[in-house]
Amino acid sequence: MKTQILALTTIFLVSLSLNAQDNRIIEGNQLYTDGNYPKAIEMYNGILQSGLESAELYYNLGNAYYKDGQLPEAILNYERALLLAPQDDDIRYNLELANSQTADEIEQVGTFFLTRWFQNFRNLNDSDGWALYAIVMFLFFLTGLGLYFFGNRVALKKAGFSFAILFLIASGIFFGFSSHQKSKLVERNHAIIFTPTVNIKSSPDQSGTDLFVLHEGAKVQLLSKLGEWWNIKLQDGSEGWIHEADVEVI
Repeated sequence: MKTQILALTTIFLVSLSLNAQDNRIIEGNQLYTDGNYPKAIEMYNGILQSGLESAELYYNLGNAYYKDGQLPEAILNYERALLLAPQDDDIRYNLELANSQTADEIEQVGTFFLTRWFQNFRNLNDSDGWALYAIVMFLFFLTGLGLYFFGNRVALKKAGFSFAILFLIASGIFFGFSSHQKSKLVERNHAIIFTPTVNIKSSPDQSGTDLFVLHEGAKVQLLSKLGEWWNIKLQDGSEGWIHEADVEVI
């Protein structure tokens, strides 16, 4: 009896908490609609600090920052939203729009068109979505295997075996996609520059030679860390060192 009461109490408290969070999101959205972007930013950040995280929340926060003229913060939150929902075209469009307004024009190293097509296809779903597809394909694989072992006709056995192999391959591919999207969420090996202008060094020290200059809003890949310095890489292949205070990890 005590266990049941505790369970019901827990469910009730969780429901109250979720309802309160929903009300705060609605309030934040209304502040954004009213043009009160600083208050909307404060509201959205408060929700994030309470532990709730979603692509929609990061997207709304990115929009509020963008409208408030805070470009690096907008890009950061669009990137975080895209990690959770890589298939969302609205997030991708707004991120590209914000990136077009940064000072640095970094050309990406040429990518083979099949590789680019493969990457775009992988971004059509998030980790949970691909995992669901993998499970469904595996169930189809088991069905095909059942037809192969228990079918009473040779043609049925052959078809069952062929389909089992195809579904097993598809399940493996979708599982690989899910694992890749999950690793991007866990590793967080990219960052956005928040300092208006920063010199990228040849070594992890202020006395290092200046290699090139980057500006706020630029996205960098984090390769390794030494003390308070990050070894970074750009899309064009350039590498250097930047102080951790100048970047915010996505």
